[in-house]
Amino acid sequence: MATVSRRSFLKSSGAVGGGLVAAGPLGMLSSRTAGAAPPPASFGYGPLVPKGDLRLPAAFNYQIIDRQGIPMRDGRPTPGIFDAMGAFPDSGGGVHGRGDRTILIRNHENRERAGEIKVVTGPGFEYDELAFGGNTKLVVERRRTGKRDPQTGQALYEYTVVDRFAILGGTSTNCAGGELPFKKWMTCEEVVKRSPNGKKHGYNFEIDAMADGPVPAIPIPQMGRFVHEATVWRAGILYQTEDRSLQADPVRGTIGSCLYRYIPDQRVGQSGTFAETTGPLQALTIRGVPRMNMDAVTTPGATFPVEWVPVPEPDHDDDTDNRRDRVPRFTPTRIQAIDNGAAYFDRQEGMWASSHGGGFKVYFDCTTGGPQNLGQVWEYDPGREVLTLIFVSTSSATLENPDNVTIVPQTQDILLCEDSNGDQFIRGVTQDGEIYNFAQTTDNDSEFCGACFDPDGQTLYVNQQGGRGVDEEGQANPGVDPAVTYAIYGPFEKRAGANNKNFGNGDGSGDGAG
Repeated sequence: MATVSRRSFLKSSGAVGGGLVAAGPLGMLSSRTAGAAPPPASFGYGPLVPKGDLRLPAAFNYQIIDRQGIPMRDGRPTPGIFDAMGAFPDSGGGVHGRGDRTILIRNHENRERAGEIKVVTGPGFEYDELAFGGNTKLVVERRRTGKRDPQTGQALYEYTVVDRFAILGGTSTNCAGGELPFKKWMTCEEVVKRSPNGKKHGYNFEIDAMADGPVPAIPIPQMGRFVHEATVWRAGILYQTEDRSLQADPVRGTIGSCLYRYIPDQRVGQSGTFAETTGPLQALTIRGVPRMNMDAVTTPGATFPVEWVPVPEPDHDDDTDNRRDRVPRFTPTRIQAIDNGAAYFDRQEGMWASSHGGGFKVYFDCTTGGPQNLGQVWEYDPGREVLTLIFVSTSSATLENPDNVTIVPQTQDILLCEDSNGDQFIRGVTQDGEIYNFAQTTDNDSEFCGACFDPDGQTLYVNQQGGRGVDEEGQANPGVDPAVTYAIYGPFEKRAGANNKNFGNGDGSGDGAG
């Protein structure tokens, strides 16, 4: 995820109110988001109260479970610049003879800059020995302490990291990615460049979460070479977001980021790998409206029928990701897609999926989307091939620059991790169109990221990205906003307000199987 700066982005002339506007809660949402007031404390889980490093609803508690610099299994310090994570089930009796274990696969968004701690997996495992990024694996045990919170009476838990090691290295700018149902994690490079040794970057890499040591970093160029952000896998299709801003283009006037899907030609699971597959890379387009600027959509509930267009050369050779002369083999992925009619957005970032009621929906946000560059949240329904704008922020007090996202299992709410220049929040958006505050930082000013729930849905694991161990003058200072990983727990099922689990645009009962 790129750092947000306050600047104006190019917009197409004329705001778009939307296609087919859904009735119900979302039809009134624009009036609720237009003001400058923060979300009412009566929404969500109640007002936030100081808990130490975080402000949380009173019924929730947290523990810091990991921090950059802590020695790992091999004695090396834990790399910083934490980013997206995935959570997977583990088994075992536990250190204390009881308790549940969760595996976390965590990205490190190292960009080969001063102060970074390189992710080291060793010769034969790293894709590019000059690259500093990669992933670490944590095994976390959760157990009851037998105590209760004296203010709320909630049961208290203890979290212990029983193992941590570097699992993938030699990649660059590992931003987000996505969980795969066969206990794997897709990690994504949010950069397009070439190392001095000739290695190209801008790829996805697959990680077996069950591996007990480093895994080889094998790029998957057929998924596209672009500024990757997040992925979602369902029914034999991998959906992908792209983190690029709106920009001027001499041919199209304006371009932005695209929503992609990759359809492998063979079944992939625990035994097979995506690197062994081939298949088309495609980009989303609005049916009948080629090259639509989705950033100009301002009406929550607006829906659009979609289809998909091909990307002819997914693994191009433009190392800047910015060439505009349309030379074959040197045209960036998003420009190929937009030239073929793809819709474009302003900085797509986080993406997660929900399967409530047997349906399947994909949710993603645009960090600087909307009229005030404060953020949009979208829903894609593969069963109906429909795209819906479900939230747009016009006030930083309501929502400012959402990035990583996840879904609350008990309520199907969308949790949005902010990446802003102000106070950092985690906000919740309900499926009845309400927004609420869930968490706020107190001292650490770095962004929230990596939100994911354990397999039981009882613990929210989330990071603060941290700095690079240097101060504003570039001098080494490991104490400047260190990266941390939290375990947050509490009554996620007790969110106040309506919970119809439907954004007002159909029951989403398409096949969604797979």
